[in-house]
Amino acid sequence: MAATLFSVPPQNLATVRELSHAAAQWASRAARANLPAAADDSHSNLGWNDSHFALLSHPLDAEQRLQLGFGFRDCALLWLENGELIDSLSLQGADEAAAKRWCDEQLAAAGLQGTDQAEMPYELPPVDYSGFDGAAAELEVLGAWFGAAQSAIEDLVSHFGGKAVAPALVRCWPHHFDLATLFMLEEGDPETARSVGVGLSPGDGSYAEPYFYCTPWPTPAELPDAPAPMHWHTEGFTSMVCEATRLDESVDLKGMLTSAVEVAHRSLYS
Repeated sequence: MAATLFSVPPQNLATVRELSHAAAQWASRAARANLPAAADDSHSNLGWNDSHFALLSHPLDAEQRLQLGFGFRDCALLWLENGELIDSLSLQGADEAAAKRWCDEQLAAAGLQGTDQAEMPYELPPVDYSGFDGAAAELEVLGAWFGAAQSAIEDLVSHFGGKAVAPALVRCWPHHFDLATLFMLEEGDPETARSVGVGLSPGDGSYAEPYFYCTPWPTPAELPDAPAPMHWHTEGFTSMVCEATRLDESVDLKGMLTSAVEVAHRSLYS
């Protein structure tokens, strides 16, 4: 039976979240080594794929065939061609050297640059993947959170995308590991132009569990009431958030996020 969002308590996902975050960096490294750099760093981001229950890189080759990713259900690095799994490396029992060697072998066989050619803008400390051992249930539940977020945010894009002046794509940003979209509401410098960001963080230094967020930008001078069960977080960043432990199996994620986006949008034009 497929995992549900609450098959494992959300606060018990921190270890597999940290390891998955590290594992997904291999796909981002491959992209940084082989794709032209985008001004917004979007060449390095990842996309959720339900069929493989995985986060995948952008296509890495000129023919748009090859992708590297991390599969939550398999606890493995994945090598795909035209969307089909060609090879994989289980990270259970693997170390970082083995992961690097396997990735570089796939890339070299395809005539692509190895991961040493990636210029990373943030530190990547050494990782011990042994924490994945015996954690298959936690890993699948973490993947289920990404899958649920993908579905809910895609629905938001269908509903609100017409308000945006640029395509609102749903992507995972490997630095913070959040799956998110951004509704740009006007042209101009993103530092000052109005926008609403919506996403799922699988957990971080603020919350040791998955949480959804909705961020109006620039931050309104007066914060409106957040629609329950969301509430305002104002330490370190200002956003409406809802931790996983405030939810249950009956949650309507699309409805919750829709209400939050409507509040955020009104706050920017009031």
